[in-house]
Amino acid sequence: MRSLFACCILILFGRTAIGQNLLANGGFEDENICTEYSENCAPEAWIATSLTANYYFVATQQRAVKAHEGTHYVGITAGNLWVKGERNFIRARLLCGMQAGHQYKLVMWLYAQHNILDSIGVYFSEQDFLCEKRIFKAINPQLWSRDGMDSTIDYPLWRKVEWLYTADGTEGFITIGNFKRNDYSGIRFSEYRNDYYFYVDEVSLTPVDPKETLCLQADSVKGAIYAENERHTILSRKAYSYRKNPPPVYPLPKTTRRRIQHIDTLIIPDIFFATASYELSPVSFHVLDSFASKLSLPNIDSMVVEGHTDSIGKLAYNETLSLNRAGSVKDYLNNKVEGLNAKTTTRGFAYLRPVASNKTPKGRQLNRRVEIILYRNEE
Repeated sequence: MRSLFACCILILFGRTAIGQNLLANGGFEDENICTEYSENCAPEAWIATSLTANYYFVATQQRAVKAHEGTHYVGITAGNLWVKGERNFIRARLLCGMQAGHQYKLVMWLYAQHNILDSIGVYFSEQDFLCEKRIFKAINPQLWSRDGMDSTIDYPLWRKVEWLYTADGTEGFITIGNFKRNDYSGIRFSEYRNDYYFYVDEVSLTPVDPKETLCLQADSVKGAIYAENERHTILSRKAYSYRKNPPPVYPLPKTTRRRIQHIDTLIIPDIFFATASYELSPVSFHVLDSFASKLSLPNIDSMVVEGHTDSIGKLAYNETLSLNRAGSVKDYLNNKVEGLNAKTTTRGFAYLRPVASNKTPKGRQLNRRVEIILYRNEE
């Protein structure tokens, strides 16, 4: 009987491209219920430095513009008609740290009633921006909206802004706001209490490399971020304390590369063993040697060797025989490939997993087999 050696299944580990966003709640649809007022006055994962409820909008609210996607978006103070230097910034914690030297695509949609979108900046920092002691004029954002803006769209429509950002590996937070040193001139009307705004929706930060994926801890980091329900006065006190005594910085787990895993299956038929024995027949050596020569230990995730029998005889006898046959194959391959033993598991299933009917001689012959299942990782 000819041996069967087939690469049968291709599995992609990691999340799909849609799930690679390093920012939680980038569309602002998930509402945070604050501890202080038990109201949905802020989006989950995003906090404005004003610490008030004047930045979270729903398209159904009076005088609210239509969101770019969904119904929610944020509005950020770009300045004030009467008070110079009035600003508001919005920040979020990343779900995973970025790899130094790797590129990431940052996309967001901006909207404004005024010609103010040229000076919107994006600032990546290791420490939480809420702990920042410096005034905004002393901070240099890494990205400016004018460098990534689609200039073919006229005001006051939503504009897509898109950048490529090369990480330095220290990033833990992202902050968005008007970093213009001087106030805008010529603005005659405001949106809220003499403040004039720009609006943000659909923010995403994704690796350029399609094989780079979120860290395994991304879901738990998101859960911790969503559990931060302090807003308003409670958060103001916390931020004041942090500015005086900044908390330690705990680096986020880094993004990782998605692994492609091949599953190879080799079937060792009954004729490769002595009759009713687990001793390997010499006729099997060539097939196993050929299989072993193709193994590259660094790429091997694990190997499972499973023994199977037909239904003749008692279950206990067949369990022992099937496990011993699997062990013989494992021992032979381990002698050929150093270090393989630690990655190999053996199992004996007796006649409990037939591949054919045990009512015919041909079916019973097919059921008497050892299967080698090899899991190989590839970049």
